[in-house]
Amino acid sequence: MPEHLFVRFSEEHEGFANPSVMLRNIRAFDWSRSSAGPIETWPEELKSAVRLILLSAAPMAVLIGREGLVVQNDALQEMLGERYTAALGQPVVKALPVAASFFRDAISSCYDGKGVRFRDQPVKLLRDRQLETAWFSVALTPIADIHANVYGVLVVASETTERMRALKALERSRQRMELALDAGGIVGTWDLDVRSNRVTTSGSFAGLFGVSQEEARRGISSDILSTAVHPHDRDRVLEALRTAITNGSDYRCRYRAVTPQGETRWFVVSGRPVRDNKGRIVQLAGIVIDTTEQAEMAAALEQSNLRFDILAESIPQIIWSTDAEGRHDYFNRRWTEFTGIAPENIKPTTWQELVHPDDWDRVTEVWQECLKTGKTYDIDYRFRYRDGRYRWLWVVALPLKNADGEIIRWYGTSSDIDAPKQLEEQREMVSQELDHRIKNLFALVNGLVALSAREQPNHRPLAETLRARLDALHRAHGLIRAGSNQNSASLRGLLEQLLAPYMDGRNERIAIDGLDITIDAGMVTSVALVFHELITNAAKYGALSRSDGTLHVTVSTDGDHQTIEWNEKFGGRVNNAAGEGFGSRLIKTMVEDQLRGRISRDLSATGLTTRIAIPSSTLASSVG
Repeated sequence: MPEHLFVRFSEEHEGFANPSVMLRNIRAFDWSRSSAGPIETWPEELKSAVRLILLSAAPMAVLIGREGLVVQNDALQEMLGERYTAALGQPVVKALPVAASFFRDAISSCYDGKGVRFRDQPVKLLRDRQLETAWFSVALTPIADIHANVYGVLVVASETTERMRALKALERSRQRMELALDAGGIVGTWDLDVRSNRVTTSGSFAGLFGVSQEEARRGISSDILSTAVHPHDRDRVLEALRTAITNGSDYRCRYRAVTPQGETRWFVVSGRPVRDNKGRIVQLAGIVIDTTEQAEMAAALEQSNLRFDILAESIPQIIWSTDAEGRHDYFNRRWTEFTGIAPENIKPTTWQELVHPDDWDRVTEVWQECLKTGKTYDIDYRFRYRDGRYRWLWVVALPLKNADGEIIRWYGTSSDIDAPKQLEEQREMVSQELDHRIKNLFALVNGLVALSAREQPNHRPLAETLRARLDALHRAHGLIRAGSNQNSASLRGLLEQLLAPYMDGRNERIAIDGLDITIDAGMVTSVALVFHELITNAAKYGALSRSDGTLHVTVSTDGDHQTIEWNEKFGGRVNNAAGEGFGSRLIKTMVEDQLRGRISRDLSATGLTTRIAIPSSTLASSVG
């Protein structure tokens, strides 16, 4: 008999009519078939709780017994949706299976006499035939009598889905803003309340000074941040802030700040005033940009430029640079000292006007080739000095390339080598005159030897030996004079000249293998005499004196020494004494004293092997 519960709400009492849909549903439900039993048997406390929810405009429900049989009001039914109309009289774990564990624990707590409350709990609900997540704040209170007998649970619910979605949207917006701030180098936004002198910030700015994000959002005293400003900048920063507040002008300041870790960082802070409806400035709002990296790069660049300027102005050469097309855009002051022309007075035709006319075509050809290929620009030419005379310059330039290998600039030096050039020309003139006199001297001595041989025929063998040695010296002298030709100044070239008389067209008889060694001009005469004596001995007693003899010369190196192995092969025996004459002693003296080397000889019945080791520093580097 439902009127025992709702007698005042019956249709007969229209003065207190209740249009509740759930009231009609509750009357129509057969409670006698549930564990709750007929309504007239319910405890008064339970009846009162049901009356309360039916009269309430807030979403509420009563969960009867430990099963939690659901009795919901119209507001809760509307919040949950039509899908959950059948929840009336059902255990709550069956009506909302996705929240079964939650309700079991909550009902158990209430039956222990402890109400529970939850905020923003997510629940999966079927709405409009789609499963979606909704958020609820729920309070569950035990329904008990004065003896602490619990008959059920009163549930008060409010949906917070819109608020949670707004909060999540706000958080996503904040994250997007922080990403945008990071992308722009901005480490935070700030708002200064002029009246309270408190600052609220977002981003990572406050965290640099030991302030948590929560504190920064609530607001902190501006003194906390101002004390972090570098002492040398603090007065300037605060004065600029006072000026902006007083005048209502935009605020912009670049300053240093010191973090709790002692690190100095650079910031640019800018902001604009915010006025109230009376036009008074109540707030400054703006952004903070961390420019530490840019400041460090600028400082490093400044130091680099300073070092370059000091270096460029302290060396005696002209320092210059061009763009990728070869247009000059920098000269150090040596340029003006040399040419008498200030850099700002240089015209596109100045370079051509200063290069010697006889050198211009060569200079242009080499320079254009380097611009195309990126080769090192290395050239000597004559350049007009400030007094109108031409002086020799040695000019070297290298390209600067980007990451893709493209030339973006050229940097070069121009060294005044006029004095060395003049000295070189003078030496060449003296050398030519000396060479002429030496040739005349060789001719005179050879003539005297020939005359003496005719007058004393019995000395002819000695004269022939002397003339051969003089001829070897003459050829060695010719090698020295041909120093500009690397091949003829080499050991191979010397050997080929000295052995030329014994080359009878059979290439297999004489062979020269291994490295080719460049001989220092001062050593050529000594080396020539050594091999002249070896060739003379071979022609008298060894391989070159026999038709079946062969000579094999091998040149090698171990880094510290150049080793020449002279290997003669011939048949028959040779007189041992033949290797102990004046020529052999001359060879030993020249190798050990003049060339600071070592010599060894191995004479056998079938040949002679002579090994000569000369320090590499005595000769020169190998050329092949």
